[in-house]
Amino acid sequence: MALQIYEVSYSTNGSTWTALTNVQNINFNAGRISQLDQIKTGTATVEMRYPTGYASPITALVSGTQLRIRNITPSITTKLIWTGFISDVSAQYGIPYSGGVGQADYLTVQAEGSFARFGRMQGNNYAMAAGNINTQVASSNAQTGLTLQVQPLSTVDPTPVFNGNLGATTVSGTWGDWVARVCQTLNARLWELGNNAIIVSPFATKALNPPSFSDVSNVGNIQKYNQISFDSLADNYYTQVTVTPEGFSAATVTQAGATTPYRAYQTNTLNASTSQATDFANYLLANYGTARFAISSFTCSAEAQAQNYLDFVGWNTDLTTCAGTQVAVTFRGTTYQCLVEGVRVSATPAGAVYTFFVSGADLNSYLILDNATFGKLDSNRLAY
Repeated sequence: MALQIYEVSYSTNGSTWTALTNVQNINFNAGRISQLDQIKTGTATVEMRYPTGYASPITALVSGTQLRIRNITPSITTKLIWTGFISDVSAQYGIPYSGGVGQADYLTVQAEGSFARFGRMQGNNYAMAAGNINTQVASSNAQTGLTLQVQPLSTVDPTPVFNGNLGATTVSGTWGDWVARVCQTLNARLWELGNNAIIVSPFATKALNPPSFSDVSNVGNIQKYNQISFDSLADNYYTQVTVTPEGFSAATVTQAGATTPYRAYQTNTLNASTSQATDFANYLLANYGTARFAISSFTCSAEAQAQNYLDFVGWNTDLTTCAGTQVAVTFRGTTYQCLVEGVRVSATPAGAVYTFFVSGADLNSYLILDNATFGKLDSNRLAY
């Protein structure tokens, strides 16, 4: 397949965009690597030649300016693959410089996702009342002026309604700390989309026609990978779990037959009661109480695809919403069902490489009715 064409553009108002020229290198990531990793913001780095930048600098390239990355290859629909805000800009001026042109001058633009803005805003000891997640999110938006949402985004989304209850807390750190604890409590993922940070239901596993992946086939939307990693997932194996909800007694559950010293996992949450924390602890122990050897990541070359659908891994077929997407990965004749946890992309004029980080469907063992993977009775939990 022909080389992909990527466009990096910036905006000071979110509606009018200006494309950067002379871009040489793009690196960005979204989501996380491992299922139990702390929620964190996505980052991007763009390197570009800047021959006339010293004489005529692009003044809008400063912290806070919006940045987006799109795939604009004519053979596919233009796809939004990353959005965020500039966090830092640095120039490397070279020799020679003549007639207002520095042929060896380069500019490096660093950017971060919308979640980073929550991490830069102090909570000022705001007293968050106990309540439904949607009520608490509304309070957060009123306090910060930022946009935090809860997925499903509408009543037509094909997943259960996401209505977790959360306990009271004092936001003594940053609002980013609070959002991360909410995601930890509800076993949720996070999308960063434009100005919005979106808390994603753990049940949101059904994307709109995502591609599948194979080590041999490369037809239609089946994407071929050139490298795959299986891990023993030592960080995802525990025989004792302790969940400590703020304001309530801790809940500790231990695997039957386990011997000391236990492989212990501890987490602090915003559960609304010790009973709720106990349910969550039991779920975590059931999920991570067995040592596994499973797919952890796979890498694809965009140019190696008969048709490039790598940017279509997402809830609304956009890469920015890839976290939580269920994909099928075939390796040596066996097909594994996986959930995407995050992605890392590196693109140069020579080509683009996508690495998807995944967890196995058996590490997402809740019950979703009428779902071929998550709808197996006696294999999945209805709730926690």
